[in-house]
Amino acid sequence: MTASSQNDLFSLRPAHDTDKALLDTYTYAESMDSIPDVHGVTVAVNADDVAVGFIRIVVDGKGIANVYPIVTYSAWRGYGVGRALIEDALSRFGELKLVSRGSSRGFYETLGFQECAWTEIEPGFSEDCSACSWRDECNPCPMRLVAR
Repeated sequence: MTASSQNDLFSLRPAHDTDKALLDTYTYAESMDSIPDVHGVTVAVNADDVAVGFIRIVVDGKGIANVYPIVTYSAWRGYGVGRALIEDALSRFGELKLVSRGSSRGFYETLGFQECAWTEIEPGFSEDCSACSWRDECNPCPMRLVAR
């Protein structure tokens, strides 16, 4: 999805290095670690070009795109930001994998993601969950979506 096909509320663009501090603020607010850099990151930006959400795609050794992570700023939830970011990534890569955490599973299922085996998730994307002390509360679930 291109910026011109978005509604008037936001558009998508590749992240710039100057976006990183704000994106890290969003990850910290969701109890996540910071992203290492903006490589593979697409941001949803408002009319003032301020990021209101982002998706980071990491392509694994098998050439599959992994969502790691996707975050929408809380005030922008419900406006289609997350859906637009997923649809854009799916159109570019054809298949997405991720580990759903907490209450996000319903969101991903609404978009068509289906549960898959842990063995389908590359170890680098699942190892955080195996030793996590919040695993029972988080209830991580490996998921996959393939373009139709």
